[in-house]
Amino acid sequence: MGRLDGKVAVVTGAGSGMGRAGSVAFAREGAAVVLAEIDAARGETVAAAIRADGGRALVVPTDVTSGEAVAAMVERAVAEFGAVDVLYHCAVDVHFVNHRDTRLTEMDDDVWQRMLDLVLTGTFHVCKHVGRQMLRQRRGSIVLTATTDALIGVAGLDAYTAAKGGVIALTRSFAAGMAPDGVRVNAVCPAFVATEPQMLWLDDPAARAAIQSLHLLPIPSPEEVVPFVVFLASDESSAMTGGIHPVDAGYLAFKAASVDVMTAMQVGKEDA
Repeated sequence: MGRLDGKVAVVTGAGSGMGRAGSVAFAREGAAVVLAEIDAARGETVAAAIRADGGRALVVPTDVTSGEAVAAMVERAVAEFGAVDVLYHCAVDVHFVNHRDTRLTEMDDDVWQRMLDLVLTGTFHVCKHVGRQMLRQRRGSIVLTATTDALIGVAGLDAYTAAKGGVIALTRSFAAGMAPDGVRVNAVCPAFVATEPQMLWLDDPAARAAIQSLHLLPIPSPEEVVPFVVFLASDESSAMTGGIHPVDAGYLAFKAASVDVMTAMQVGKEDA
Protein backbone atom coordinates (compact mmCIF):
# COMPACT_ATOMS: atom_id res chain seq x y z
CA MET A 1 0.00 0.00 0.00
CA GLY A 2 1.40 3.38 -1.01
CA ARG A 3 1.52 6.39 1.28
CA LEU A 4 -0.38 8.47 -1.30
CA ASP A 5 -2.88 5.87 -2.53
CA GLY A 6 -6.02 7.50 -3.88
CA LYS A 7 -4.54 11.00 -3.92
CA VAL A 8 -4.02 13.37 -6.84
CA ALA A 9 -0.82 15.41 -6.86
CA VAL A 10 0.00 18.48 -8.94
CA VAL A 11 3.72 19.08 -9.45
CA THR A 12 4.97 22.28 -11.05
CA GLY A 13 8.32 22.26 -12.80
CA ALA A 14 7.76 18.52 -13.13
CA GLY A 15 9.99 17.88 -16.11
CA SER A 16 13.38 18.04 -14.43
CA GLY A 17 15.28 18.23 -11.15
CA MET A 18 13.24 18.31 -7.96
CA GLY A 19 9.94 18.31 -9.86
CA ARG A 20 10.85 15.21 -11.83
CA ALA A 21 12.00 13.37 -8.72
CA GLY A 22 8.88 14.43 -6.83
CA SER A 23 6.57 13.32 -9.63
CA VAL A 24 8.17 9.89 -9.81
CA ALA A 25 8.15 9.48 -6.02
CA PHE A 26 4.49 10.51 -5.73
CA ALA A 27 3.48 8.06 -8.45
CA ARG A 28 5.36 5.21 -6.80
CA GLU A 29 3.49 5.97 -3.59
CA GLY A 30 0.18 5.59 -5.40
CA ALA A 31 -0.77 9.13 -6.43
CA ALA A 32 -2.09 10.15 -9.82
CA VAL A 33 0.30 12.91 -10.90
CA VAL A 34 -0.44 16.04 -12.91
CA LEU A 35 2.83 17.31 -14.35
CA ALA A 36 2.48 21.08 -14.75
CA GLU A 37 5.49 21.84 -16.94
CA ILE A 38 6.25 24.71 -19.29
CA ASP A 39 8.19 22.35 -21.58
CA ALA A 40 5.55 19.80 -22.62
CA ALA A 41 8.05 17.44 -24.29
CA ARG A 42 10.17 17.29 -21.16
CA GLY A 43 7.08 16.63 -19.08
CA GLU A 44 5.98 13.84 -21.40
CA THR A 45 9.33 12.10 -20.95
CA VAL A 46 8.77 11.97 -17.20
CA ALA A 47 5.12 10.97 -17.61
CA ALA A 48 6.07 8.13 -19.94
CA ALA A 49 8.49 6.76 -17.32
CA ILE A 50 5.74 6.95 -14.68
CA ARG A 51 3.27 5.11 -16.90
CA ALA A 52 5.87 2.47 -17.79
CA ASP A 53 6.22 1.85 -14.05
CA GLY A 54 2.46 1.34 -13.73
CA GLY A 55 1.57 4.83 -12.52
CA ARG A 56 -0.93 7.43 -13.69
CA ALA A 57 0.34 10.71 -15.13
CA LEU A 58 -1.07 13.66 -17.05
CA VAL A 59 1.04 16.45 -18.58
CA VAL A 60 -0.49 19.92 -18.74
CA PRO A 61 1.71 22.61 -20.32
CA THR A 62 1.78 25.38 -17.72
CA ASP A 63 3.51 28.72 -17.33
CA VAL A 64 3.16 29.58 -13.63
CA THR A 65 3.60 33.29 -14.35
CA SER A 66 0.15 33.20 -15.99
CA GLY A 67 -2.83 32.98 -13.67
CA GLU A 68 -5.05 31.92 -16.57
CA ALA A 69 -2.71 29.04 -17.45
CA VAL A 70 -2.58 27.84 -13.86
CA ALA A 71 -6.36 28.02 -13.49
CA ALA A 72 -6.78 26.00 -16.67
CA MET A 73 -4.28 23.42 -15.43
CA VAL A 74 -6.22 22.93 -12.18
CA GLU A 75 -9.48 22.63 -14.11
CA ARG A 76 -7.92 19.96 -16.33
CA ALA A 77 -6.54 18.07 -13.32
CA VAL A 78 -9.97 17.95 -11.66
CA ALA A 79 -11.68 16.95 -14.90
CA GLU A 80 -9.22 14.07 -15.35
CA PHE A 81 -8.81 12.82 -11.78
CA GLY A 82 -11.63 14.40 -9.75
CA ALA A 83 -9.61 16.31 -7.14
CA VAL A 84 -6.29 17.87 -6.18
CA ASP A 85 -5.01 16.55 -2.85
CA VAL A 86 -1.36 17.62 -3.07
CA LEU A 87 0.52 20.54 -4.58
CA TYR A 88 4.30 20.37 -4.84
CA HIS A 89 5.42 23.69 -6.28
CA CYS A 90 9.02 23.84 -7.44
CA ALA A 91 8.93 25.56 -10.83
CA VAL A 92 11.99 27.79 -11.30
CA ASP A 93 14.44 28.70 -14.05
CA VAL A 94 17.72 27.66 -12.41
CA HIS A 95 19.82 28.85 -15.36
CA PHE A 96 18.25 32.31 -15.07
CA VAL A 97 18.95 32.43 -11.33
CA ASN A 98 22.54 31.28 -11.72
CA HIS A 99 23.44 33.57 -14.60
CA ARG A 100 21.34 36.73 -14.22
CA ASP A 101 21.01 37.38 -10.50
CA THR A 102 23.54 39.73 -8.92
CA ARG A 103 24.02 42.45 -6.32
CA LEU A 104 21.17 44.96 -6.37
CA THR A 105 23.41 47.85 -7.38
CA GLU A 106 24.36 46.07 -10.62
CA MET A 107 20.98 44.44 -11.33
CA ASP A 108 18.92 45.17 -14.42
CA ASP A 109 15.34 46.10 -13.62
CA ASP A 110 14.02 43.36 -15.92
CA VAL A 111 15.96 40.70 -14.02
CA TRP A 112 14.38 41.82 -10.73
CA GLN A 113 10.90 41.81 -12.25
CA ARG A 114 11.32 38.45 -13.96
CA MET A 115 12.51 36.87 -10.71
CA LEU A 116 9.50 38.18 -8.81
CA ASP A 117 7.14 37.10 -11.59
CA LEU A 118 8.49 33.57 -11.73
CA VAL A 119 9.26 32.82 -8.09
CA LEU A 120 6.85 34.86 -5.99
CA THR A 121 3.95 35.67 -8.32
CA GLY A 122 4.14 32.14 -9.70
CA THR A 123 3.69 30.86 -6.15
CA PHE A 124 0.72 33.19 -5.73
CA HIS A 125 -0.95 31.79 -8.86
CA VAL A 126 -0.57 28.13 -7.94
CA CYS A 127 -1.55 28.65 -4.31
CA LYS A 128 -4.60 30.68 -5.34
CA HIS A 129 -6.02 28.26 -7.87
CA VAL A 130 -5.02 24.97 -6.26
CA GLY A 131 -6.05 26.43 -2.91
CA ARG A 132 -9.54 27.20 -4.20
CA GLN A 133 -9.97 23.59 -5.26
CA MET A 134 -8.72 22.35 -1.89
CA LEU A 135 -11.18 24.64 -0.12
CA ARG A 136 -14.01 23.01 -2.05
CA GLN A 137 -12.73 19.61 -0.92
CA ARG A 138 -11.89 20.82 2.62
CA ARG A 139 -8.62 18.93 2.49
CA GLY A 140 -5.18 19.12 0.94
CA SER A 141 -1.45 19.49 1.48
CA ILE A 142 0.54 22.25 -0.19
CA VAL A 143 4.34 21.91 -0.26
CA LEU A 144 6.17 24.99 -1.48
CA THR A 145 9.85 25.19 -2.35
CA ALA A 146 11.84 27.96 -0.69
CA THR A 147 15.62 27.82 -0.18
CA THR A 148 18.29 28.07 2.49
CA ASP A 149 19.51 31.11 0.52
CA ALA A 150 16.51 32.99 1.92
CA LEU A 151 17.45 32.01 5.49
CA ILE A 152 21.11 33.03 5.38
CA GLY A 153 22.90 35.82 3.52
CA VAL A 154 24.26 34.86 0.08
CA ALA A 155 26.09 37.58 -1.80
CA GLY A 156 25.01 38.05 -5.39
CA LEU A 157 21.58 36.40 -5.12
CA ASP A 158 19.60 39.47 -4.13
CA ALA A 159 16.58 39.01 -6.40
CA TYR A 160 16.27 35.27 -5.80
CA THR A 161 16.58 35.55 -2.02
CA ALA A 162 14.04 38.37 -1.91
CA ALA A 163 11.53 36.37 -3.94
CA LYS A 164 12.07 33.16 -1.98
CA GLY A 165 11.92 35.13 1.27
CA GLY A 166 8.44 36.12 0.17
CA VAL A 167 7.60 32.45 -0.32
CA ILE A 168 8.71 31.75 3.26
CA ALA A 169 6.51 34.54 4.65
CA LEU A 170 3.61 33.44 2.46
CA THR A 171 3.91 29.86 3.72
CA ARG A 172 3.21 30.95 7.28
CA SER A 173 0.36 33.36 6.56
CA PHE A 174 -1.33 31.08 4.02
CA ALA A 175 -1.07 28.15 6.43
CA ALA A 176 -2.81 30.21 9.11
CA GLY A 177 -5.57 31.20 6.72
CA MET A 178 -6.19 27.74 5.27
CA ALA A 179 -5.98 25.64 8.43
CA PRO A 180 -9.63 26.14 9.48
CA ASP A 181 -10.66 24.61 6.15
CA GLY A 182 -8.51 21.49 6.42
CA VAL A 183 -5.64 22.56 4.15
CA ARG A 184 -2.02 22.38 5.28
CA VAL A 185 0.83 24.51 3.89
CA ASN A 186 4.54 23.81 4.44
CA ALA A 187 7.78 24.78 2.72
CA VAL A 188 11.00 22.89 2.16
CA CYS A 189 14.33 24.73 1.97
CA PRO A 190 16.97 22.81 0.03
CA ALA A 191 20.54 24.05 -0.23
CA PHE A 192 22.65 22.89 -3.16
CA VAL A 193 21.08 19.87 -4.90
CA ALA A 194 22.66 17.91 -7.76
CA THR A 195 20.04 18.79 -10.37
CA GLU A 196 20.82 18.99 -14.07
CA PRO A 197 21.64 22.74 -14.23
CA GLN A 198 23.97 22.51 -11.22
CA MET A 199 26.12 19.86 -12.89
CA LEU A 200 27.86 22.71 -14.71
CA TRP A 201 29.74 23.22 -11.44
CA LEU A 202 29.60 19.75 -9.96
CA ASP A 203 31.32 18.22 -12.98
CA ASP A 204 34.33 20.44 -12.27
CA PRO A 205 36.41 18.91 -9.42
CA ALA A 206 37.54 22.24 -7.98
CA ALA A 207 34.06 23.73 -8.05
CA ARG A 208 32.57 20.56 -6.53
CA ALA A 209 35.09 20.69 -3.69
CA ALA A 210 34.28 24.33 -2.98
CA ILE A 211 30.53 23.71 -2.97
CA GLN A 212 30.86 20.53 -0.94
CA SER A 213 32.82 22.46 1.71
CA LEU A 214 29.65 24.43 2.44
CA HIS A 215 27.76 21.27 3.50
CA LEU A 216 28.26 18.81 6.34
CA LEU A 217 26.91 15.87 4.34
CA PRO A 218 27.43 14.99 0.67
CA ILE A 219 25.54 17.19 -1.78
CA PRO A 220 22.24 15.34 -2.21
CA SER A 221 20.51 14.22 -5.36
CA PRO A 222 16.87 15.22 -5.89
CA GLU A 223 15.91 11.64 -5.00
CA GLU A 224 17.48 12.11 -1.56
CA VAL A 225 15.44 15.25 -0.85
CA VAL A 226 11.98 14.23 -2.07
CA PRO A 227 11.25 11.58 0.59
CA PHE A 228 10.66 14.45 3.01
CA VAL A 229 8.36 16.07 0.46
CA VAL A 230 6.41 12.80 0.22
CA PHE A 231 6.09 12.84 4.01
CA LEU A 232 4.69 16.39 3.97
CA ALA A 233 2.29 15.44 1.18
CA SER A 234 1.02 12.38 3.04
CA ASP A 235 -1.35 12.03 5.98
CA GLU A 236 1.64 11.07 8.13
CA SER A 237 2.34 14.80 8.54
CA SER A 238 -1.25 15.65 9.47
CA ALA A 239 -0.12 17.60 12.55
CA MET A 240 2.26 19.85 10.58
CA THR A 241 1.47 23.16 8.90
CA GLY A 242 3.18 26.53 8.54
CA GLY A 243 6.59 24.90 8.83
CA ILE A 244 9.80 26.02 7.11
CA HIS A 245 11.89 22.87 6.79
CA PRO A 246 15.56 22.92 5.72
CA VAL A 247 16.57 19.76 3.87
CA ASP A 248 20.09 20.95 3.27
CA ALA A 249 22.84 18.42 4.08
CA GLY A 250 23.80 20.53 7.09
CA TYR A 251 24.27 23.79 5.15
CA LEU A 252 22.67 25.93 7.88
CA ALA A 253 24.23 24.08 10.80
CA PHE A 254 27.69 25.65 10.77
CA LYS A 255 29.87 28.54 9.67
CA ALA A 256 33.34 26.95 9.67
CA ALA A 257 33.59 23.37 8.43
CA SER A 258 37.24 23.56 7.43
CA VAL A 259 38.46 25.65 10.37
CA ASP A 260 38.97 24.15 13.82
CA VAL A 261 37.74 27.22 15.68
CA MET A 262 38.16 25.82 19.20
CA THR A 263 41.77 24.77 18.60
CA ALA A 264 42.52 28.15 17.09
CA MET A 265 41.15 29.81 20.22
CA GLN A 266 43.64 27.87 22.36
CA VAL A 267 46.68 29.50 20.72
CA GLY A 268 48.48 31.54 23.34
CA LYS A 269 46.02 30.60 26.06
CA GLU A 270 48.70 28.80 28.12
CA ASP A 271 50.66 32.05 28.26
CA ALA A 272 47.72 34.16 29.35
